[in-house]
Amino acid sequence: MVASIRLNSREFLLTHDVALALHESKHLPDMLSQAQAPLARLIPADYWAMCIVTPGRPVEYQWIEEAGAPNELLAQYESLKANDFVLQSVVRQADTVLRDEEMLSRRALEHSLLYQQSREIGVNLEQVMAVLLNIDAGVFCGITAYRDQRRPFSRKEQGAMQLLSRHFKVAIRNSHILDSALTGYRLLEALGQRQGFEFIILDAAASEVHRSRRASEILDAWFAHAPRTRAGLPRSFVDRLKALVRMDHLERDGSDTVEFHQNDQSLHVTFIELPPHEGPRQWGLFLNEFPKSISLPIQLARQLTERQAAVAEAMANNMNTDQIAEALRMKPNTAKVHVRDIYGRLKCVSRADFMHQVAQLLKPV
Repeated sequence: MVASIRLNSREFLLTHDVALALHESKHLPDMLSQAQAPLARLIPADYWAMCIVTPGRPVEYQWIEEAGAPNELLAQYESLKANDFVLQSVVRQADTVLRDEEMLSRRALEHSLLYQQSREIGVNLEQVMAVLLNIDAGVFCGITAYRDQRRPFSRKEQGAMQLLSRHFKVAIRNSHILDSALTGYRLLEALGQRQGFEFIILDAAASEVHRSRRASEILDAWFAHAPRTRAGLPRSFVDRLKALVRMDHLERDGSDTVEFHQNDQSLHVTFIELPPHEGPRQWGLFLNEFPKSISLPIQLARQLTERQAAVAEAMANNMNTDQIAEALRMKPNTAKVHVRDIYGRLKCVSRADFMHQVAQLLKPV
């Protein structure tokens, strides 16, 4: 468990700069390029490595060269992978930043095949700090900082990286979705059909650019009696978009998802600023419908206590903390504590993140 830390004013500003850079772009190389300088001042390291891990046979490891890992390491990693004590350690504690002393002893590190093989190719792995982020539906991102001299990463640096990990997670998730989908609207249509969402593309002035085939059906079903624009877009969407455009990227956290409820269903609308292109900046509005009464997926329930599972199922059914407290006969503060602990156990950063995990596990294979 990473201890909480207190940042001084310089460290706080650097953390803010890194987080801001991560949300400035949805293109992963650009994102890393912008975050590199403040991150290097906050957590000095001789080099960083980032790898996107996607499921399959074999599992695919996509190294992001812009992160700064030495080419020698990237070229030889396939032969080093079986002896990678860093990977073996972070897999057991996903979403938790670990220092090398928490992975194995100094003696074991120096006797490890990874350490010895790395020295043979001219890369010294004297100190390591790493995290494996659970991005989405079996997609992970490994981030590792290396030092080639005996200077251990501090607990404060570990805490700062843990603080930033939620920003890396959200930014990489959006980048992964968008890089795999936004090469054209047809690919976005295909992704939506596979993952169960519809979408609307708007410019920053809320003028519509494109919408998926079923988006109109959803709008008609949910907003038939609500104020709408001539194009049929709910006024509440326009107001939310204009508010988000005025916010900086950090202020948007938690404001980029809106929930609506009717009968036995709920609708989640997520606003994502799309990567730059020629012309005005565009936004994607992703529409996800959920049944209002659902059971908590067993994969999530197994990670929780019996009481937490009951609270999580109430959350999955769109109850707020007051409703949960009333339904489960507990105090509202107790319900809030359970919600906080559930987020911790499931590595969620928000209610929308929790609902996304539930939705992915409920989808048929």
